Amino acid sequence: MQENHDAKVDELERLENGLFQLSSIINRHQEIVQERFNVSNVEIDILRLLQSDGDQKMKDIGQSVKVKLSNLTNIVDRLEQQKLVKRVNSKSDRRSIFVHLTTKGKKLLSDYGELLRELSSRMRQMMQKEQFGAFLEGLEQISAAEVQAS
Repeated sequence: MQENHDAKVDELERLENGLFQLSSIINRHQEIVQERFNVSNVEIDILRLLQSDGDQKMKDIGQSVKVKLSNLTNIVDRLEQQKLVKRVNSKSDRRSIFVHLTTKGKKLLSDYGELLRELSSRMRQMMQKEQFGAFLEGLEQISAAEVQAS
């Protein structure tokens, strides 16, 4: 019985250590993105949202990326100054302003995608096929659990 308990403790310690290391890797990734592309993770999230869903109202962007409107205005201002997005008036309702992804923003996302593919490829090469499949399944389960918890 004690062996079973010790094995569970060892697994939990391994998990905690792995999560700590993963957190460090994610922080380093964020630093690389900031250095290479001069954007934060939240800004990347906004650009990706605009790419996948098209032009969005500020309110809708804030809800999607979980940023308060007061902070979002400054973030979109920075993106606009870098010419990654632009604000456009709605054709149907002049009071509505949409955020639009520019060609420069699309190029940044393309370059960012190349970085992610490069990192993913390196990760894939480090693992056997079965390990990589199990890793992907685990990530998908964790992501699904996080979505359900929100």
